[in-house]
Amino acid sequence: MRSDGVTEFPDPTIGSNGLPSWGPTPNVKGGAPAYKAAQRVCKKDLPSLTQTSAEKAKADAAGLKYATCMRSNGVPNFPDPNGQGLIQVNVSGALEPSSPAFQKAQMACKGLDDGFGVSVASASASSAPGGAGTGS
Repeated sequence: MRSDGVTEFPDPTIGSNGLPSWGPTPNVKGGAPAYKAAQRVCKKDLPSLTQTSAEKAKADAAGLKYATCMRSNGVPNFPDPNGQGLIQVNVSGALEPSSPAFQKAQMACKGLDDGFGVSVASASASSAPGGAGTGS
């Protein structure tokens, strides 16, 4: 978008749902001719953010398998994936990703954490999905 005339177009940020977002963009005039022209040219570069039913089912199954593994390896309160296929770990008491038990379970389940996102949220902030339970 920037190279096609919308010089103030922002870099995306990753939301707690694991998807990129470009808003709000107060200095970008979405109705301006330059914006519309750049949007037409750049549309081909925008990745598909939707999953097929098969991809969603695979990610859901992988997330459930990982959650089950974490629970069976010493993290009994580890959550199942939510409706978006993400596992959200709230660091507010019951789960502590930096604890030895959590770290040990994470190592035991390594390799099962592909195909879905894990979001670690503290009481004050939320981290983008990264490695399972790490928020990095």
